[in-house]
Amino acid sequence: PIRPRAARQERTPAGAVRAAVRSITAFDGDVLLEPVRLRAVVSRIASRAARPQLIASFSEASAQTRLKLGADSVPKPVIVLRSAPIGYRVERFMPNEATVSVWYVGIVGSGATVQPQQSWRTQLVELVWESGMWKVRAFASSRGPTPPLSNSDPTDEPGDLFAAIPSFEEFDRAEP
Repeated sequence: PIRPRAARQERTPAGAVRAAVRSITAFDGDVLLEPVRLRAVVSRIASRAARPQLIASFSEASAQTRLKLGADSVPKPVIVLRSAPIGYRVERFMPNEATVSVWYVGIVGSGATVQPQQSWRTQLVELVWESGMWKVRAFASSRGPTPPLSNSDPTDEPGDLFAAIPSFEEFDRAEP
């Protein structure tokens, strides 16, 4: 995939929004299924104070996700874990801390256990300014808002989805 050069962090509301969105999209793809990469991602985005708790929480979520999706099944299943931010709202901003809500849609599925499905979520991201950049202090997730699918649009069969979705490259970054 094409990787843009690292964006400079800004101590502004827009900089906090970009950091919040990056912190969510950092877990796209198979990161949640690979404990070593997951730990590295959490270590990179988390504040020093929050790092141990976030590593523990994401490690537990990783184990549950691997089990739920049958990641260790033989043969290895096609697994789809993708998300895309849709919108954001700055809940609170001060020069040393910010809280941003990010509305996003996720797609999850496993050829072994879970038919592809959508999940609409709002992720509340608490950030602190640390060492010249925004770092995550905490995440809190809630469902929705969830728009209905059009009743007139047919849905694809699971097998067709597992064949089509992996053929699309993921975007590395989504900027507000």
